[in-house]
Amino acid sequence: MIRYSFFWLLLLVFAFLNATIRELTYKNFFGEFLSHQISVFTGIVLLSIPIAGIAKFFPFSSARQSFLVGILWLILTEIFEYTMIVLWSRKPNSDFFQAHDVFHGELWIFILIWIVVSPYLFYRAFGRS
Repeated sequence: MIRYSFFWLLLLVFAFLNATIRELTYKNFFGEFLSHQISVFTGIVLLSIPIAGIAKFFPFSSARQSFLVGILWLILTEIFEYTMIVLWSRKPNSDFFQAHDVFHGELWIFILIWIVVSPYLFYRAFGRS
């Protein structure tokens, strides 16, 4: 599992790539809120690249391990997000929780769901059952 903890850093690189694409291309056209919604879907696509690569070249030993890796990546992602929003940016906790508020149009939860389920899906896709 230690190896997969380090692989999470690769996911972080692709997340920053997604944010850079958003900021440099369509944010000014669509505005802050809609561009964040769009970037959830581009983020899912971009995150699929390293996750598929990890699953293919460093295969999970079992379905259980693939699911546990997804949970690990979820925890690391949420720790990182909380640190960036609350501790580094000095914003209130409510800003962190607002990013998860589907009822107000926030779609971040779909990235989190993808981070959890995609290791298992790629585990299965590469012929492991």
